[in-house]
Amino acid sequence: MKNLLFVTMVILSFWSCSHDPNNTHQVKDKHQSVVDEEQHETESVTLFSENFEVFTEYDVLRIGHESEFLIHITQLDDDYSAFTGGTVKVVLNIAGNKQIEIAEPAKVDGIYELTLVPKDIGVGSLSFNIQKESNQEQLVTDHVHVYKEDETDFHPHGSGSGGLIRFTKEQAWISQFNVIQIKPDSFTRVITASGEFMAMPGEKQNVIAKSQGIVLFATRNLVQGKFVSKGDVLFTLSGQGLADNNIMVRFNEAKINFQISKGNLARHETLRSEKIISEKQYLETQSKYITDSILFYSLKKTVGDAGMRISAPMSGYLHELTVSEGQFVKPGELMATISTNKVILLRADVPQQYFDVLGKITTTHFRPAYTSRVYTLEELSGKLIARGASVAENNHYMPVYFEVVNDGTILEGAYAEFYLKTDPEPEHIVIPVTALIEEQGNYYVYVQVSGEEFQKRTVLLEANDGIQISVASGLSFGERIVCEGPMLIKMAISSGIPAHSHEH
Repeated sequence: MKNLLFVTMVILSFWSCSHDPNNTHQVKDKHQSVVDEEQHETESVTLFSENFEVFTEYDVLRIGHESEFLIHITQLDDDYSAFTGGTVKVVLNIAGNKQIEIAEPAKVDGIYELTLVPKDIGVGSLSFNIQKESNQEQLVTDHVHVYKEDETDFHPHGSGSGGLIRFTKEQAWISQFNVIQIKPDSFTRVITASGEFMAMPGEKQNVIAKSQGIVLFATRNLVQGKFVSKGDVLFTLSGQGLADNNIMVRFNEAKINFQISKGNLARHETLRSEKIISEKQYLETQSKYITDSILFYSLKKTVGDAGMRISAPMSGYLHELTVSEGQFVKPGELMATISTNKVILLRADVPQQYFDVLGKITTTHFRPAYTSRVYTLEELSGKLIARGASVAENNHYMPVYFEVVNDGTILEGAYAEFYLKTDPEPEHIVIPVTALIEEQGNYYVYVQVSGEEFQKRTVLLEANDGIQISVASGLSFGERIVCEGPMLIKMAISSGIPAHSHEH
């Protein structure tokens, strides 16, 4: 929704505003705005706290003259949203003499307006007191000048440098956009490797044919991916029409032998009590009965009128079906594979050149081939299981194994790209991958130099773990960069958005 509003705003800008294309890239210190057909030179200041960004534009302060303030307040949260529902108090302090004004909300959320008439000449401070419910913050800028009525030799607070791109707060608030401050962070050495998702031992079982016969599916919807419960009948092996090793013939023979053995045992028990037969004969009859009963009851559990029933040995998903309806199978042939899909084994294949750091690998990020999402080992309750100590025959890679709990989005058998990580090292410049723009093999980011001005900055990358990037050069601690929506800044260049397009 925010993106749709942004596109609409850009289109309306073309119809409602005339602009100089040069101003798209260069924003001057002295913004020209016409009020009652009289030109005014304005100053701007941008202040930051932990929770707020205050970007203010105001007419140059002259004693006895009205100065119009346009205050943009952004909440530095996950949404980079406009501040609403609170009060904004502006205090001008010149040599201890304070003027206090309450800013009024404008028609656009996040923007406050006020008119201030300075009463004293000199250099002082300007503070912005933001309050919402019981929370209050104060942001202060020093070296604020109040000039004489006819004084013209002043120096605006703006940056005044060229090569800047203007992107207004109104555009940022309705877009998927955010800015972060670069702080010292730890980062790890990253080894990029390919690999595969596999079933954990014990989480996968084969369904084997226990007799020869013709395969009959138990249900019409027996397909790969279907969930089955332990004991569910999957197939029936029919011996109909088979001359040799017919399962029904075997079952009937076992049944007859069992009945004969049972009768013989009952008769011999009577003869034994009357001491007509020897103990040896009785034991032989008993042994024959036990053997025949074991065979009969084992077949009885699995053999019905249609043939031998093949059941699921565990609950899980049908990972693979290797037989089709009507196919003839022999004893021991693989018919299907069942996987729980709960715990997945990750295998990363590491090139031999990284053997010296193999023992330092502690965790990994990984991106499956079927999605752009990058997972962390921790979010899937994963852990490192083993590191390969040798290279297998006909394989030039060393395996590293991890175990994860499947949240339903990991596809067994799929390939993936792994970002293997070693122990963290401190004092790195680390930025999210989403902040990066690639252009003809070069990488750059957008640095915020003032409230609505951004600078395109080339960066050299050091390491990439799929989620964050360590920057070798091009950025400094304390700078603020666009971490979400950098393409919007790039679009602002190509579409020629007016350099100053506030409407309130």
